[in-house]
Amino acid sequence: MESAVCSPYGTSPWHHYRGAVRYPVQLRVTVLAEGQDNEALTEDLSASGCLLRLREPLREGQQIDFLVEIPAGMLDFSVTAAVHCSGRIVRSYWNNGQPFAAVVIDEYRFQ
Repeated sequence: MESAVCSPYGTSPWHHYRGAVRYPVQLRVTVLAEGQDNEALTEDLSASGCLLRLREPLREGQQIDFLVEIPAGMLDFSVTAAVHCSGRIVRSYWNNGQPFAAVVIDEYRFQ
């Protein structure tokens, strides 16, 4: 995937509405939305949500399930781990020809 330019942390209008600290980490994600699997990358991640850089756009309000892959060696994991999340798209937009979606995580479990 190509890289995208996003507002620096603390300068976007959404910064003031966030309830959790976001960490700028890129992890592989598989998104399941309306019966379709899509590949994505996280741009940032928190306990309550994430920003996804997508290949195909998702619409605001859409319910999704997604699997976040945490590679071995990251976060003190000795093996690759995965987190299965359910959530909803709260913001969807394009930046430099690339679709993005802000997701609120409603539920998650480690696999």
